[in-house]
Amino acid sequence: MFGYTGIAVTDPTRQAEIYRALESLKKDELGWKKSVESFVGPNKPSAEEQFLLLQVIEDFLNKRYSSATQQDVLVIRNFLLHYIKGFQDNSSTSHEMFLTNKMAHIFSLVFAMDFPERWSTFFNDLFFNNSITDTNISSFYLKVLLAIDTEVVNRDIQRSKNESERNIKIKDAMREICMNEVAKSWLTIANSSKEESIQCLVLRNIAAYVDWIELDLVANDYVMPFIISKLQDSATSEDATSAVCGLMQKGMPAEKKVGLALTVMTVLRNNGLLTVNDNNDEDEVTRVGSLVNTLGLVLLDVQNK
Repeated sequence: MFGYTGIAVTDPTRQAEIYRALESLKKDELGWKKSVESFVGPNKPSAEEQFLLLQVIEDFLNKRYSSATQQDVLVIRNFLLHYIKGFQDNSSTSHEMFLTNKMAHIFSLVFAMDFPERWSTFFNDLFFNNSITDTNISSFYLKVLLAIDTEVVNRDIQRSKNESERNIKIKDAMREICMNEVAKSWLTIANSSKEESIQCLVLRNIAAYVDWIELDLVANDYVMPFIISKLQDSATSEDATSAVCGLMQKGMPAEKKVGLALTVMTVLRNNGLLTVNDNNDEDEVTRVGSLVNTLGLVLLDVQNK
């Protein structure tokens, strides 16, 4: 569709032609649908062209999808289902990192628009009804969850009043409809895959979501031992530290936070995770410093309250 080749990377003229074609497709009322058809068609475009097609689809989702017809909603839904199916037959889904990340963002946009009114079974249809422990599916699923956190929760992003109200409704619906299953899936995935990248993604999910989900979904006899065990592994210690710090910084009554802080301090101390010596490297010292700093700030905050 774009005639993208390796030459376009270094040829300003070809880059300009591709940009004009991209903008023209965005302005075309049916451009997004043509992009979907090209993306899922039998003649698979290159990963670079797929990325351009996703930009057209993203533009549609951001500007027109909220008022889309039921038929157009179904086209987008089938597009996402087709992408997940590609993981299962291992033939039609590209695993290029930049494309996977872009696709995760697309999924998060659809989720933010459709959940829960138009698509309350989003996670069941796309992930839970498939092999969630498959490495490719689980990796993508965890990236989608992080993209949803960015789209719906991240407080560092400025939101309009309407977006803030929408996001509150989405979080309330997630707590009621699917958050228990999502939290369970983290440990299921962590136990089924020993790949460090998957373990880190699980920990990043916990760190991102612990702020607003039920405390018991993380502070329990199953998830906490997993997090603590990953603190002792150099490959996962940074993300595990973020998960512990996120848990400690979670809003809750002062009395409850004191109990949680003391429990966490005891567990960390018993596992030798709050001390340093001359043999520790810089990363280990930094990890211990982050944990001690967070615990100290939490206790100071509790005392003030």
